[in-house]
Amino acid sequence: MITIDQLKIDGKESGGLFIQSPGGEGHPNMILIQCQSGYLMCGYLNLDAAEKFGDAAVLVGGADFDAVLKNPIKGMTSAAKALGVRDGMTGEEAAEILNR
Repeated sequence: MITIDQLKIDGKESGGLFIQSPGGEGHPNMILIQCQSGYLMCGYLNLDAAEKFGDAAVLVGGADFDAVLKNPIKGMTSAAKALGVRDGMTGEEAAEILNR
């Protein structure tokens, strides 16, 4: 099942893509939240590839949009860091920066 949703983060719209267990039953979900200047992504997506392409990407774990926004970030690209994303932030805090 694929779900596309509009999320309000700090009063701004962000697009959410949710793919339920793309590897089959028992596998994690694939989640991406598109912000104005970059995106939050789950561990299914490749942080090294995002770095190679110069994307402002932030890695956050979670089984759904709410968890991705509440959980602490696990990594980021240099472009996300240059925009102000820092270790210790939640996904929501990182999204607020990526939505500026």
